Amino acid sequence: MVERKSKGTYTLRRHFPSLDEAVLRHLESRASVVRLRKGQNLFLAGDVPRSIYAVANGCLKIVRESPEGDSVITRIAQPGDIVGIREVFGGFNYSRTSVALRDSEVFAIDAASVTDLMAQHPALALQFMKIFSTELARLEKRIEANLYTPAHVRVGAVIYELFLLFAAEGEMTFEPPLNRRDIADLADVTPETVSRAIAELRQSGAIETQGATFRILDPDALMTEM
Repeated sequence: MVERKSKGTYTLRRHFPSLDEAVLRHLESRASVVRLRKGQNLFLAGDVPRSIYAVANGCLKIVRESPEGDSVITRIAQPGDIVGIREVFGGFNYSRTSVALRDSEVFAIDAASVTDLMAQHPALALQFMKIFSTELARLEKRIEANLYTPAHVRVGAVIYELFLLFAAEGEMTFEPPLNRRDIADLADVTPETVSRAIAELRQSGAIETQGATFRILDPDALMTEM
């Protein structure tokens, strides 16, 4: 049984479920909505962070430029995710660039207002600590996966995540706006490993492919690879 993540608009209540109404109203009064077309940047590497961003709908890729000038995807921010906490609270510029993978809406919460509100409302500070802790746990899980999870399993997990993000409701066929190199970045493997893993998944009957298009034949089998 495939359980899709909600693709609808998130409210700030869904981003900050533990806040009482008074604090949430204060936060909403300091937030604006940024609408991005596919391919537009939310922020660029080197920018001074002026906001914390909460993805309402759509999705963003977070990209790091390598010293050789190559772009490496380090994360896909989905509805419900928050980006920019590390830079705002750490007091340093963005080291990565954020690009909309599809038309997206993002809540922009003024950084100075956030710190003022946190001083007035400790519950908001606690909420941000929980969000930051969740992000650290995600990074630890990724590191552990790199150490202990076979490469083809990581590739299968990325394909399944892309399926949840980009397949239309009720459809099993999808074409993610990412290439094999991008999938390799997300799975922390080489592009050659991605090609081998996809071949294995086709042979096992979990997926079919035609060019850049994937068709999920057996979601349960693909999930067992995760």
